[in-house]
Amino acid sequence: MGLESIIALVISGVALIWTIFRDKSGDNDELINRISMLEGKVSNQASDIDRLERGQDELEKSMASLQEQIHKLDIKIERILTILEENKKGQ
Repeated sequence: MGLESIIALVISGVALIWTIFRDKSGDNDELINRISMLEGKVSNQASDIDRLERGQDELEKSMASLQEQIHKLDIKIERILTILEENKKGQ
């Protein structure tokens, strides 16, 4: 083994020991901050989804009401057209 190999082994050994025994509390704090930020985003999105679902339900109800009103108007228009046709034939 050459001197370069020994130096490379020593450096890799020191790096291995450093990664095993280094202080990981900074990493833990960063992960906790990320998790709390993600939890906040998830709760905001959940409330947004609930609000949108309620809005969609209200829109569906109003659309059903509008369809009913349009149907009633169609029936009235058909009656008026029938009366006008009968009056035209009678004259």
